[in-house]
Amino acid sequence: MSRSQVGIIRHASVASAIVAALGVDAEPECRIGQWRITLTFRGLGASRWSEDRQIEYALRAAAVTRSVLSDDRRGAMRARANRAIEVVYEDAAALRGCAVTSRWECVVTAAANAAANLGDVTLG
Repeated sequence: MSRSQVGIIRHASVASAIVAALGVDAEPECRIGQWRITLTFRGLGASRWSEDRQIEYALRAAAVTRSVLSDDRRGAMRARANRAIEVVYEDAAALRGCAVTSRWECVVTAAANAAANLGDVTLG
């Protein structure tokens, strides 16, 4: 029996548009929930980046996501543009025969994006 995921990815087309707009090699998982949007990047090595680089990338990813949501034709999606966006980096490695998983999480509020004043929101 499959598990029910209430309130998650009801709008797969928006998730696809967000992934396309990010234009990154490692496609993130995009979950659009009732109260929060979560972008999970796996295999980037980002959990080992410097803190400044992690924050910059998270702010840019959140800005791109907000841009896609605010441009959507549906009011329900445009309303989500001001919700919190959680950016997660997950990386796995084998160390001394052990599987090790690293996880870094950042919740970007709309105010944080505005304070960062990101002019160019591409992630290349």
